Amino acid sequence: MGANLIKSKYAAYGKVLADRQRWNNPPMFVFICLGVAAFRQAQNHNKDRDKAAMILTPGQDPKSVLWPVAGCPVVIEWDGSASSALIIELVKCLLRALAISVTVWPTWEDFNTPAGYYDSAPPVWVQTREMIRTYYPKVVSNVA
Repeated sequence: MGANLIKSKYAAYGKVLADRQRWNNPPMFVFICLGVAAFRQAQNHNKDRDKAAMILTPGQDPKSVLWPVAGCPVVIEWDGSASSALIIELVKCLLRALAISVTVWPTWEDFNTPAGYYDSAPPVWVQTREMIRTYYPKVVSNVA
């Protein structure tokens, strides 16, 4: 049975959130934790009834699990250990799962430092660090 282990269809701690959604008791925020401190961070978030947290475990494909985030704002706590390509794929999966917004928070950055500078020749903004970014689902007009 070794290679054919039964895998959960939810991300770690996702079943608890799915049960809350089923009982119409969504949290105010859903956190997705990644990296070495992910389990500790998720446990801390899950202690607060206004929050819920799930974990994307190392090597897990975000497309391979269910994300019960419909109608919730989501915050990805990105510690820099995952590639930006994986974070982009995770954002897409969460928006497809009907999250109302997905915010990517690069937790290693010092947000008291300037995000960049304006170079006058040629006129261009030069970004010097990652920034917090929020993504929303695409709005499709109902035009016939």
